[in-house]
Amino acid sequence: MAGSNELLSVGAAADLLGVHVVTIRRWTDEGKLPEVRTPGGHRRIPREAVDRLLRESVEAPVALPAAGGLSDQAWAEHALVHTRYELRAQPETPWNAGLSEAQRAESRENGQRLMGLLLRHVAGTGEDDGLWDEVRHLARRYAEQLRWRGLPPSEALRATMFFRDALTESTAYYPHLHEQPAEAQVALLRKVNAFMNEVQLAIAKAYEADDA
Repeated sequence: MAGSNELLSVGAAADLLGVHVVTIRRWTDEGKLPEVRTPGGHRRIPREAVDRLLRESVEAPVALPAAGGLSDQAWAEHALVHTRYELRAQPETPWNAGLSEAQRAESRENGQRLMGLLLRHVAGTGEDDGLWDEVRHLARRYAEQLRWRGLPPSEALRATMFFRDALTESTAYYPHLHEQPAEAQVALLRKVNAFMNEVQLAIAKAYEADDA
């Protein structure tokens, strides 16, 4: 077992937490994670703080940032519930069959992280530093999991198509959608599509990189 005084590099902390290194730097700047600076100015993260954050991520759902209008917490929760319902109703497919409970838990956690990033993108708060890096990082991790299970790119594409459809439908069914001007409705759908485009491109590039 690692010692309580162990210090991790930013990369090692990112690997353990399943996030991009940019996210670790942002969390230390925000005070979510403590840091120690080496004489050369490099960040080091206490292992005990990383372990604590890991425990919290398992014991509690990922908190989604709040925003106004269509991009509020209620919209995100509506989308999550709808997507989970569609998953339960989905017949067994190669990309969602045969998962262990641990793999399903990891998949749920990654889905919550992606939803938090989508909500940040939809909110358009201007705080998108590292957002796309984080999206690509999570998409690559998903691609790696699918490849490890021996699934071809077509099944990875099928999985992302399912989630795109679920997000689009959940947005269309959102009770407060039609309270907004038509321009706002179109803008929301465009942002959801742009987000999923980035996910699909990242997965495709991950497969291409492994095949090179």
